[in-house]
Amino acid sequence: MDYYNLLTSFFKLKLNVLKMNQSDEESKIIDGRLFAQEYLEKILKPRCKIFTEVYQKFPKLSTILVGEDPASESYIKLKDRFFEKLCVESELFRLPEDITEKELLEFIDAQNKDATIDGILIQLPLPDHIDTDIINESIIPSKDVEGVSPSNVYAWAKATPNLVPATALGVLALLKYYQIPLKGKHAVVVGRSMIVGKPLAHLLLKEHATVTICHSRTKPLEKHTREADILIAAVGRTHVIKQGMIKKGAVVMDVGVNFEDGKLIGDVDFDDLLTDADRITPVPGGVGPATTSMLAGNLLLAFEIKEAQHDIEKIKSIKEYYTNYSKV
Repeated sequence: MDYYNLLTSFFKLKLNVLKMNQSDEESKIIDGRLFAQEYLEKILKPRCKIFTEVYQKFPKLSTILVGEDPASESYIKLKDRFFEKLCVESELFRLPEDITEKELLEFIDAQNKDATIDGILIQLPLPDHIDTDIINESIIPSKDVEGVSPSNVYAWAKATPNLVPATALGVLALLKYYQIPLKGKHAVVVGRSMIVGKPLAHLLLKEHATVTICHSRTKPLEKHTREADILIAAVGRTHVIKQGMIKKGAVVMDVGVNFEDGKLIGDVDFDDLLTDADRITPVPGGVGPATTSMLAGNLLLAFEIKEAQHDIEKIKSIKEYYTNYSKV
C-alpha cells in the first residue's frame, strides 16, 4: 500500500477553468476550502451510507482542551463546522488549566477504555507543567487520530503508517491537489514539531523530494529559505518568513496559526511574498481546512479498522479506500 499517493489522479484540479476571470494574484492562491469541500463530497460523505447500512452507528471523536488558547479555539470551531456536515459525533471536553498531569492521564485512560470513542485528539499546546510527550504516548494507537503515539510515529517514520498527523497530511494533500511537482524538488520545512515538521519531512522524502529541516534557531534562516522550491512555514510565530526570504517562483505553504491584534495570521508575510511566490496558501483558508479534512479521514479510518475486527483482507480494503484515492 502506498500511503502517500494522495489525490494524484483522483483530485485533478482543472487549473485552466479556475484561472478564468482571476487576476494573476488570485491564480496564485492555494485554496484549502475548495479542496476540503471536494474531499468532503467525494471521499468522506460516501462512507456515511455505509456506516448507516453496515455498522448502524457513527464514528465518535473526543477532543480534549486544557485551559484556553486562541489558536486552539479557532481550530476547534473550524473542525466542528466541518464535522457537522458528516455522519460523525464530536464531543469537546474542556479541562482546567491547573489540572495535574496525573489527572489528565487518568482522564485519557478512561477514554482509551471507552468503547464508544473511536478517536482522541489532544489540543496543543498543553500548559507548561504538563509533559506533552507523556500525554501523547498515553493515547492508544488505534484511537490516535493525530498520529503521535509511539507506534504510529514509528510507522510513519518507516513510511508504512495507518494514521499520520493531520496537518502534515493536509499540506501534502494540497500539494497533490494543485499538481505541484515534488520529485527532485528542494523542500525546506521551517519547524520541527512532531505534528507538522518531522512527519511532513518523511512524507516529502517518500515523494522523492530533497528535504531540509530548519527551525526558529536556524541562523541565518534566509540562507536556506531562499533555496527552497517548496517552503513550508510551521513555527507558530508571526513574520518568520518575510519579503526577500524566498526565491522567485517558490511554492509557500503557511501552516502557522497566530493571533495579532485579534486577527488570525500565519507565519509568513503573505502580502509581501505574493509577488515572488508561484503558489501560496492564505491564513485563514489555506492549510487549515485541509487539516480538518485529513483529521476527519483519520477518524473514519480508525473507526472502520476497529469495526473490521481483525479481518485482514477487509482492513486492507478499507486502508486502500482512504489512502489510494485514484481507485475511489
